[in-house]
Amino acid sequence: MIERTDLLTASRVDLTLILLPLIGRWETAWALAANDVPLEVAARVLAEPWRRRAIEPYMLDVVPATY
Repeated sequence: MIERTDLLTASRVDLTLILLPLIGRWETAWALAANDVPLEVAARVLAEPWRRRAIEPYMLDVVPATY
């Protein structure tokens, strides 16, 4: 598998797909396009979501919040 290098696009895809059950496939496709996600990426994640490469937490370099 190709290593992910574009974390901004990956984040946009992940966040938009969270809304998929709420807004449907059509609005999700529009949201992906509005966020400059390449057409081939949007088509792949909408048609074959099991092929999607979700962001791994270690890739974000975020320190978990402590409460």
